[in-house]
Amino acid sequence: MAFAAATAGSSNPPDLGPHSRKGETFKDAARRKCSITSNVSTLRVLSVLRHWVTKHSQDFECNIKLKNETIEFLEDIICTSSLLPSEHRASSQLLRMLTKEEPTQTPKINLGTLLTSLQSPSKDDISTLSALEIAEQMTYLDQKIMFTINSNEFLEQAWIKSERKEKSPHIVVMTKRFNDMSRLVVSEILTQPCVTTRVQAIEKWTAVADICRCLHNFNGILQICAAFTNSAVFRLKNAWNRASKSTRQTVEKLQSLISSDGRFRNLRDSLHRTDPPCIPYLGMYLSDLTFIEEGTPNFTDNGLLNFAKMRMIGHVIREIRQFQQTPYKIEPIPKVLNYLLDPSRLLEDEDLYQKSLILEPRTSRLSSSYGHSLAASIVASKHNAL
Repeated sequence: MAFAAATAGSSNPPDLGPHSRKGETFKDAARRKCSITSNVSTLRVLSVLRHWVTKHSQDFECNIKLKNETIEFLEDIICTSSLLPSEHRASSQLLRMLTKEEPTQTPKINLGTLLTSLQSPSKDDISTLSALEIAEQMTYLDQKIMFTINSNEFLEQAWIKSERKEKSPHIVVMTKRFNDMSRLVVSEILTQPCVTTRVQAIEKWTAVADICRCLHNFNGILQICAAFTNSAVFRLKNAWNRASKSTRQTVEKLQSLISSDGRFRNLRDSLHRTDPPCIPYLGMYLSDLTFIEEGTPNFTDNGLLNFAKMRMIGHVIREIRQFQQTPYKIEPIPKVLNYLLDPSRLLEDEDLYQKSLILEPRTSRLSSSYGHSLAASIVASKHNAL
């Protein structure tokens, strides 16, 4: 209506700006302007689509309908003769990326095969394997699992919902692997026959954790440090007091690195200074996403989508994704993997603490010798009852 009012009663067409061409009719100029706008819009759409395909290709691999509709859209653009050559080239490039038969990246490993339980228990243990081999194979497993996690698994706190195995299956696997590895460390320490071998086990796992630090496997550090702070291991004062000074200093240094103080301030600083390959502690980012989801609404007061929240979520996921780009050059060692994945070595949580009480019974406040005798009699009575 404003255009009609401005041109009413005038036989001269409106000025289309400094870019209008001499002798060009109004309809031709309007058509050319519409074509320019269309070309700019198409280029913007292709630019967004290029970012989507290159940075989040798993979205198209997991959603066949999305992939097919995107291919159909690109084919339509290629068949449109009125578009610019640059648009045709961009569309053709994206189409080749989506329809390629041979993947450019290393084929994804089958986690079900990799993490399958062993048919027979492993013959190796913490004393027969080197700390370097254990740290490298821990890193190998953690990386293989982390590289399978899709971006959409981090949305809407799916990993804690009832349908988490369907919506966040690989985060569930990563969490289970973390817990199993920590339980293995606790079990290996508590199943040692005497205090000397328990001290050796503590020192060996400390060395493994420190090598994980050198490998930039922060998830591995957390797995072992979580075992050290487990109540069944933490209370073994006799064993900890006999550990070497360098071992205790290394544990303190690692605990400071992965401390949750200041929202994992030290860990974040180390991650930002670390060049890939690197495996971060996933729980830190899950806490960030939980804080964003619960503290920020999806929509503004005006009923519009809260883009500020989406940007914050996108920033966290983008930071995780950057650690999924560069793999480690670590070859699997079957005997070490068999040891790390042997379920027969894992004691139940209740059994772990009872085992700890047997190894170092509680002492009485009145008399340590009296308390020791009392605890010993209680343990003996439990064994007789069994």
